[in-house]
Formats: sequence, C-alpha cells, structure tokens
Amino acid sequence: MNVVFLCHMFPNNLCPFSVPFMLERAKALSHHIHLEVVSPVGFFPIVKDRLPELHGSIDGLSMHHPRYLTLPSLLWSLRWYPYLLAFRSHWKNLQFKCEMLHVEWIYPDAYAAVKLAKPKGVKTVGVVHGNEAIEYFGPARHRKKYMEAFDRLDHIIVVSDDLKHKLINEYSVDSGKISVILNGVNVEKFPLTDKDYARSKLGISGKAPVGVCVARLSEEKNLDILIKVAATLKNEAPLIYIVGDGPLRKKLQTLINDLGMQTKIKLVGVVPHDDVALWLNAANFFYLPSRREGCPVVVHEALACGVPVIATAVGAIPDLVKNDRYGLLCEPDNVTAFADIMKRAVSMNWDRNAISAYGRQFTWDKMAMETVKLYDSLIKRA
Repeated sequence: MNVVFLCHMFPNNLCPFSVPFMLERAKALSHHIHLEVVSPVGFFPIVKDRLPELHGSIDGLSMHHPRYLTLPSLLWSLRWYPYLLAFRSHWKNLQFKCEMLHVEWIYPDAYAAVKLAKPKGVKTVGVVHGNEAIEYFGPARHRKKYMEAFDRLDHIIVVSDDLKHKLINEYSVDSGKISVILNGVNVEKFPLTDKDYARSKLGISGKAPVGVCVARLSEEKNLDILIKVAATLKNEAPLIYIVGDGPLRKKLQTLINDLGMQTKIKLVGVVPHDDVALWLNAANFFYLPSRREGCPVVVHEALACGVPVIATAVGAIPDLVKNDRYGLLCEPDNVTAFADIMKRAVSMNWDRNAISAYGRQFTWDKMAMETVKLYDSLIKRA
C-alpha cells in the first residue's frame, strides 16, 4: 500500500529532535506500508530564517519539505490556501500512485489536503492529538474550519476517548467515522534499567525518593500545582526534577525560589530524547498535573520504565492508568487532591516489573498495525 504522510510538524535536518513522537509514528507505519513523508515548511519573505533541505531522509524515511507562505494571524482563515499550493506542487511529482493520505494535523493540513485528494478519489485519514489540535479552547469562529475538515475526511483517528466524545458532542462528527488508537512507546529506547545506575549517570546521589516530570513548561501542564503541593508537603515531598523548557520557565523558577524549594525542586531544562529514559528510570514517581492532554507519549514512556504515574485524569491518561497498580489519578486543578495522591504514592509499594510489563504492551508497532487495518477497511469500502 502506498501512503503519503502529511504533517507540517516533523523533524528535519535543522531540527532533528523536534516532535520525536511524529517520527516514531511514521517509522512504525513504514514497517507495514510504503510511506513517504511530506512536511511543508512555512516562510515569510522578510524573515531570513534558514529552511530545511527540500528533500532528504531521517532513519530511512523519505522526506520532502515544499515551501508555503505563512500568512499573519489576521488571515488565519486563509492559511490553508498557500499550504494547498505547496502540497499540490509536490503531489505532481509523486513517483507512485497514492492510495491513502494520512494527515497528522487538522488545520491547515487536513483542511487543505482533502481539497486535493477528494477529486482524485484518494482516501484521507486525519489524526487529532489533543485539544490544541482542534482549537477546542480557541475562538469560536475557527470551529467552522475544523468542522468542514472533519466532514470531508473519510475517517478520523483520535488518541483518547475524551477527544472522541468532544468531536461527537462539540463538532457534530458521526461516531462511526472516529477510531480511538492510542499512541505508543519505543520499548528499545525506554527499557527498564537499574535505578542506582540511572541516578549515578545523572549525578543524583543518595537513596531519597525522586519524582520526575517531563513536560513543556506551559500553561496547560499546570506545573505550579506540583511546586505548590511539594512546598506544602515539605520534608515528605520527594526530590523533584522537572525536565523540559517553555514560556513559563522564569515564572516557575521564581515560584520555586519564593517558596524556598530550591533544594527540593530542580528545573533541568531540555535534554536529548534518548536521555529521557535515564531520568525516568532514576525516578520513584512520574508526575503530570496537566489541565488537559491528548495521549501523552511520556506517560507511555514512564510506564515502560516501570514508574508509577501520579497525574490528573485528563485526556487518555485514564485509558492508560486503569488502576492503582500503575499509578494514581485525581481531578485537574485541585491542589488538595494532587497533594493526597502524592502522599499516598510515597506510602505504597510499587512493582516496577509489573508496571513495565504493562506499559510495554503499548508499542508504536501496535499503533501502526491498528492504523493499517483501518486503511485496508477504508480502501475495501470504496
């Protein structure tokens, strides 16, 4: 089967570590089908940014980066058109007959792509990864574009039951054209390894409990709750390492300083994706107090490393942490509830081997096989 994988957010030669889970998704699919990645790159004439190579490859995947003019936010409703022109320019040069167009972003990607694919009789599948991917909390005027795209797509993959319900109830999507397919984990990159070894590699000394959070430092991750709860627990709180970067870094560091938690909470910053496994294996607990999520790949990674997940019950997290053998969940935006599960976690006996065995069921290959099975059913229906 010949598939074009379309997504404007994908690693390239300038940003090889950007959105690593997109690369994992595409690689897993390519083991079952012939797949070509098209990742249009936006530019604006007066901004002299470097652009990635037009054609290349990463990990054996054939990649193409046609250019499109990025319009200002005031012209948001027209952004799909230059994107369509860029994609069309590449489509003309395809070296194979495309049987399935797989689109990893709804606007402008899917909205533009269906305008090209539909007249050619090519089936289209779009993927929704989270609330931001459908501007669930964005301006109401944007919703019409998403509803148009959903109506024209042949099928929609969502990464959580929560997103499925939102598409049905808020975007009027027929439940029959939605499939829930969870993300996965690269089990070779995220093995269960010795905790003392991981800590020694990271320079973490002693036997004190350690909590790790891997997240973008942004509003939706709600990391101020983690910091405030740790401050209320004082000596009961584990040492906490927050891995990642984002717009709230300075604000979060100020909060840590104001609460006198500099010796208990460290902002680690960005680390190479291959080092995330070390941080997870060094941890007794993985924390994620998000306000909203899609299907956070880092939860898959934490479970594969045998780390209990202490998090809020948002997005696909309840689909992954099904009982208290694998972690503890509470409602979002509730300091008292999050403090309670943090305290309970410290007092519980966790079986790392059982957690890891459970987490390692959710592979990228499993995701790929379910996706290819969906492709087959759509093509046979034609």
